Amino acid sequence: MMRESMARGIRIFVVAAVVLAALYGVGRIWLGRPVAHDRYSATADGAIEFVPARCQLNKIGLGCRPRLLRLYGIDMFEPEQTCRDAHGREWPCAAAAEDRLKALVAAPDFACQLDYNYYDNDGRQFASCTANGQDVGEILVREGLAFAYGRALEYLPFEAEARSKRRGAWAGQFVRPQYYRQGARLPRTVAPGETGKHSGGDKSGKTESD
Repeated sequence: MMRESMARGIRIFVVAAVVLAALYGVGRIWLGRPVAHDRYSATADGAIEFVPARCQLNKIGLGCRPRLLRLYGIDMFEPEQTCRDAHGREWPCAAAAEDRLKALVAAPDFACQLDYNYYDNDGRQFASCTANGQDVGEILVREGLAFAYGRALEYLPFEAEARSKRRGAWAGQFVRPQYYRQGARLPRTVAPGETGKHSGGDKSGKTESD
């Protein structure tokens, strides 16, 4: 009886050890090894993936869990969104904004200060980031590739500047991302011979141009 109990205990221990080893292996594959420095990368939806260099998982030789960050105080185009340039031609404004964000994130001194109290509806943590010694949100808004959003009033002057200088999206016609998410769209272009009225398109008054 005693030998059976010991044998059962050993089997349980072996199974538990195998399970823990497997979980550890999966963790190493998913999380990788700890990184030497904080690591950032831009995603297609205007978010920033952040892998911190230090966390509790480092103590068992695992890398830290990636987090998704959203730039505080600004709103960026949705991934599939397009605009029109000064000549009325379709312009991939979302792709242009994504490329610019990627270039900023690639700066050697890029860094973010996280707000641990606030997340957006998609679970992304708000953060203020800098690149080349400048605020990333300010850069994007100044260039007409993002817009002041929410309660962050500090970006409104930069948006006004981009609009007056006709930079980025302000050179043509666009729908603000927040209204695009609600279903607003640019009116379709008018072909030669048609009247100036459009069918379908944006009837919400959310289209912007300058």
